[in-house]
Amino acid sequence: MNFDNAMDVYKERYGRNPNSTAPQFCREVTFQVTERCNLACTYCYQIHKTPKVMPWEVAKAGVDLLFNMWIENEPDAFINQKTEFIILDFIGGEPMLEVKLIDRICDYFMNQALEINPLWAETFMISMASNGTIYFTPEVQHFLHKWDKRLSYSVSMDGPKEMHDACRIFPDGRGSFDLAKAAQDDYNKTHRMQSGTKATISWQNMPYLDTTIKYYVDQGYRRIHANTVYEEDWTPEQGAFFYKKLKEVADFMLSLDGKVEISLFDKNFFKPRTDMEQTWCGGYDSMLAFDPDGNAFPCIRYMESSLGGQMPPVIIGDVWNGLWKTPEQKHCHDCLACITWTTQNDEECLNCPIAQGCADCAAESYQHMKCFNKRHKLGSCWVHRARSLANVYYWNKLWRQQGSTERFKRYLPDDIALQIVSKEELEFLDKLERGDIL
Repeated sequence: MNFDNAMDVYKERYGRNPNSTAPQFCREVTFQVTERCNLACTYCYQIHKTPKVMPWEVAKAGVDLLFNMWIENEPDAFINQKTEFIILDFIGGEPMLEVKLIDRICDYFMNQALEINPLWAETFMISMASNGTIYFTPEVQHFLHKWDKRLSYSVSMDGPKEMHDACRIFPDGRGSFDLAKAAQDDYNKTHRMQSGTKATISWQNMPYLDTTIKYYVDQGYRRIHANTVYEEDWTPEQGAFFYKKLKEVADFMLSLDGKVEISLFDKNFFKPRTDMEQTWCGGYDSMLAFDPDGNAFPCIRYMESSLGGQMPPVIIGDVWNGLWKTPEQKHCHDCLACITWTTQNDEECLNCPIAQGCADCAAESYQHMKCFNKRHKLGSCWVHRARSLANVYYWNKLWRQQGSTERFKRYLPDDIALQIVSKEELEFLDKLERGDIL
């Protein structure tokens, strides 16, 4: 999803920003226009794709539901008249396989907005990530040019050819880098340079992490988002390797003197958590997604295409009847709405000294833990711990380099840290923190 990019465009255009006192200011609504995809990426969370395509009648009803919620203006509804900004997010499978349907949905939304709520006609945005493989078809080109001023679009790339093609492959095993790169280059040249990009890190492509970051910088990106795959259960050994690669990335970033941002290094993370109420993921009760059949979900990750029969899909309504209407749906709403950081985590996580910034996926936890209010933590512990140590290295080096007296403290205990780094390396990090060495 390109929510951040869409918000950047919106703030530049209107000078406003959502805040905690107006949570319904902006709503993102996802249409899964198809489950089909022409790639077979090794880390894809959608493990049960089918040839399903969203019929026009379903798509139309989904748009109508958004406007009906605005008209009814219920104070606790997902959308009401406090909602000034709508992001229409389109996903697959590969969404561009149904680009004509997407175009029709956007046309219909615009026409309804002009008639019912002119503010949305002014402010709504379209968000989409594509694998880029059919970018140059006439239908896709028509859509990109038609909606250029409204569109936050990106081509999904994991980095240079060796990293991208390690995971993002066709069913016959061929890599998709060349097609994706051509699409990305053309879009950046013809439309606009994407302000940032995102890399998905799996065990298969982690060896290329340092070259990936260098690649993105060479391509002109100054904001690089990267995250590890939630679905993998990382081991201490993999955490140790991750630290090694992050240190290589840090050395390269230090040569840029802080002029490039990368999400792997965040000076506000890796310390005890102070807010025990706010969950990390919006998939608990602040998102909305429609599948091709017209069912509504807290996010796409709760659909059958992602859960693959491991757990029942979490249906919260449909495009015809609205949201949270049945007793079962209302009970589901109550369950999701009551989840906090405190309720979802065990004692180890609640007392974790580096809990700040530890990410999770609500639906992935539901899939593995068989309930809403229990977190599946194995997928993130060791990579988060490795990141915490790499951030000690990066920030203390950068601040000394820039002449700052700030210190980035190591909160990770020795017994855990020593499963990732050697005793000598840990002593080195502590010296950096104290300022004993540059």
